[in-house]
Amino acid sequence: MRAEIAEVVSFLKSLVKLKNNVKAEKIDLFGKRLAVVLQEKFEGHWYPENPSKGQAYRYCSVGHTMDPELLRACRESGIKYSDLGLPWEITLWVDPGEVSAPSWNPKNMRSGMGASNPQPRNRTPIPWRNKLWVPPLPEAKPPNGTPTINNHFFYQ
Repeated sequence: MRAEIAEVVSFLKSLVKLKNNVKAEKIDLFGKRLAVVLQEKFEGHWYPENPSKGQAYRYCSVGHTMDPELLRACRESGIKYSDLGLPWEITLWVDPGEVSAPSWNPKNMRSGMGASNPQPRNRTPIPWRNKLWVPPLPEAKPPNGTPTINNHFFYQ
């Protein structure tokens, strides 16, 4: 679970760094707080032997409503949610051995709020792992031992 959470944190931190609205030490603190918050959320909902079990609970969403875990991590790290500069809509699904983003389009990267519907559908690996998006800043490289990210869809 830690490797998958590290993948999510690394990806979101790389998006925040692109906007350059938040100091590096605040971004690092945000990442640490987010990792703790997601660990607490996923505890009891993680089944490596049956990855589809509990997956509706294991997502992190930015969109029409503010994700409570992101809000908590912002509050605990002293960052305003609006300063994150996250895209209008992105949902990250976190499963044992895989992190994916449905309907992610890096060309529509803009800050603000939009509609979000976190339903499992047509999962796409998070972009920088699949080279569909510009590489993150050098300091935003994923940690060693990250989970594999597949290019298949669980939901047809």
